[in-house]
Amino acid sequence: MKSLLISSIYFPPQVGGIAEIMAAVASALGPDRVCCLTGVLANQAVGPNHFRPTVYRRPAAFARAKPVQAVGLGMAISEILVRERPSIVQLATAYDGYLGLWLRKWLKLPYVMYAYGNEILDTLQSSWGRDRLALQQADRVLAISRFAATLVEKAGVVPERIDIVNPGCDAQVFRPMPPRMELRQRLLGPRRGPVVLTVGNLVARKGFDMVIRALVRLRQAIPDVTYLIVGAGPYRNELESLAAATGVRDNVVFAGMIPHKELPDVYALSDVFVMPSREQLDDCDVEGFGLVFLEASSCGKPVVGGRSGGVPEAVEDGVTGLLVNPHEPEEIAGTLARLLTDSELAKRLGQEGRGRVVRDFDSARVGDRVHQILESVLLERTTRN
Repeated sequence: MKSLLISSIYFPPQVGGIAEIMAAVASALGPDRVCCLTGVLANQAVGPNHFRPTVYRRPAAFARAKPVQAVGLGMAISEILVRERPSIVQLATAYDGYLGLWLRKWLKLPYVMYAYGNEILDTLQSSWGRDRLALQQADRVLAISRFAATLVEKAGVVPERIDIVNPGCDAQVFRPMPPRMELRQRLLGPRRGPVVLTVGNLVARKGFDMVIRALVRLRQAIPDVTYLIVGAGPYRNELESLAAATGVRDNVVFAGMIPHKELPDVYALSDVFVMPSREQLDDCDVEGFGLVFLEASSCGKPVVGGRSGGVPEAVEDGVTGLLVNPHEPEEIAGTLARLLTDSELAKRLGQEGRGRVVRDFDSARVGDRVHQILESVLLERTTRN
């Protein structure tokens, strides 16, 4: 049985949680169980053979101009049907839901849909009902957390058709390793103190500003601490201004984008990983899970997360990391200081985090779980018919 995974805009080389989750699912399923269709073009860093499954990169299939999209999509689907013969479709988000409705109506292909958080909130608040209809009519919805599953229920999906499939992390790639001195020199220069790390798109939800505010107090206890921010986004100028205004600019390094293959080495540079994400429901912005917590844990690092959204499912409080109020810089500062000064606690949390990823969140396990769900959908359809 082979499936077709469709992700119009969330797919490597684009960065971000959804793109990484889709890449991990595709790689875990492998070329015999999945092929992919996306509108995202490759680049030299990724190349056409970055994933073992065949990836059809067809921007015209997702063009804004409807006539161009109709022709492009028709050609792409026809090619895939002839070459791959998929029997079921996976949709990356509710935004691709119209394709599920269309493919089931005209080609009798069942479809499943992934659910994260932001797009479900958007669907709940939108007056445009097609995305919600596609969500409600999906043969199965794969929610990345219990939190996301509650949002899916609010959108009108019956619980019997919701499966929780947490993201997976490649524990062989993200693993404990000694820091690369060349990379440390390149990113941190002469700094030699402890490193607090955040990896993510620079958006307000992630809580970068709260960590910067926390540095004011943290620096009193640990003067040479460095906050390393890896990522890019619209919030950077505001964050740089905040760091300067609070007097901690010398303690903050904006590293920009880092190639994905270098991320395990970036985690190796850090002493603590922190991302105090917070819910911003008015903007349909929430952390549905937080794949980066798994990556940091898999690298043996203690993690600090905001007590919001699906983060408590990614960070086991007191076991693999510590949860904080994402609106309280003082609490964030105290928690970071505790981990940076209590080496035994930091080591224990890192070891427990690594063990949890290997045991419960390895990418191969996630791939097998997705495959079992797809097979069960096909079996149910055969039984009904």
